[in-house]
Amino acid sequence: MCIIVAKPADTKMPDTETLRACFTANPDGAGFMYADGKTVKIRKGFMKFGDFLDALDDEIPTWMQDDVSIVMHFRIATHGGVKPACCHPFPLTDSKEDMRATEVSARFGVAHNGVITGRSTGAEWSDSMDFIACFMTPLAKMNPNFMHNDYATELLEDACGSKLAIMDGSGEIKTVGHFYDKEGVKFSNTSYLRTVTNWSSYKDIWYSDTGWHEGGWRTASTVRASYGIWDDDDDDDEYGLAYGEKLEDLVDALPYAACADCLWNEECALTYPVCDTEKGADSMAADILAEESEREALELGYEEDPSYYEALHASNEQQKAVSKALMTKF
Repeated sequence: MCIIVAKPADTKMPDTETLRACFTANPDGAGFMYADGKTVKIRKGFMKFGDFLDALDDEIPTWMQDDVSIVMHFRIATHGGVKPACCHPFPLTDSKEDMRATEVSARFGVAHNGVITGRSTGAEWSDSMDFIACFMTPLAKMNPNFMHNDYATELLEDACGSKLAIMDGSGEIKTVGHFYDKEGVKFSNTSYLRTVTNWSSYKDIWYSDTGWHEGGWRTASTVRASYGIWDDDDDDDEYGLAYGEKLEDLVDALPYAACADCLWNEECALTYPVCDTEKGADSMAADILAEESEREALELGYEEDPSYYEALHASNEQQKAVSKALMTKF
């Protein structure tokens, strides 16, 4: 999933516990970038939260952090290895050596959240790195003012289908894609929220944001701070709810109208909202309902004719693929 935290200048720095939540939810390495007025300074490759925090405080003293533009990134590896070289942010360049460097300066810096399909990847080369080197760098060469060009940023969003934060040497930050604004700080998703881990139930097969799983006990991280109904009581019941919480209240607090009828709304309420746009929620709810209706029809047919089993099995496999693609997309 990853998360980008984009903090403009003259904006209060997120507190340590918020940053710790970002790292806990996205533990495959962290980094940050800031500007000195001429160039972007990038430090990355911190595989422990304490190392990240120490480097940030060494580079930008705590008393200055509210005044300075800072972009931070916390990674979950999807392409490329779990190693410092593949951590974000990256300089805007086609130099593999500079992109893999854990300390580097550049005219622009870039952090990415999402999965970009169709890119060349390897153990030390991620989809993000390939997109920056092979798509964004030529774009910047053609139009050095691309950050301020609406057509260029629309092109970037359409091409990557995910989220970006770009910083220039002056410290200006341009975000691409939907971000959550909290007191002026922009978060690319809700994994910055404090979570509690709870035990759910035993299932033969189940889905999480990391993919499909067969058998075993399922766990989930319950997000409450996103809707202002955080409960610090850790005495969870068998449904993964803190003492005094009701599942219907969490479902009612989901952000989009389509969530009310979505067949996954309880899962989102107990973990985190999958969709981050109204349009995405409408599409997700419709696709899930269509798949479930097809499966129910096939199950009814199987009761009358066992030959329907093969079609039902194919539908199950298709549903897994569609669901996984939707979860990955958002």
